[in-house]
Amino acid sequence: MKKPEWTVSDVENARYLGVLEFKDDKGEWNHFEVLATPTRIVFGGSCNVGFIESGYLPMEEGDDLDEMLSELLEDLKTYYSDGYEYTTMIICNERM
Repeated sequence: MKKPEWTVSDVENARYLGVLEFKDDKGEWNHFEVLATPTRIVFGGSCNVGFIESGYLPMEEGDDLDEMLSELLEDLKTYYSDGYEYTTMIICNERM
């Protein structure tokens, strides 16, 4: 399965939602900071240069944010357990 073209998200006015944290099937912990924009839930990490985006989950007006966060978490778990080709919604860059 070919990955969709990834483009960086405009997070200038994004709302910080917190951290998604989970343990993968290899026993390693994964942490992603999560931001919300009007059209995406963006995930990645912060460092001394700012926020570094790993990917995003597209959103449409009216989508339930809690439901979308649950779907993001499930897709990230799938990504780390089975690989990108088994995910259903996330779009990520090569950094993942």
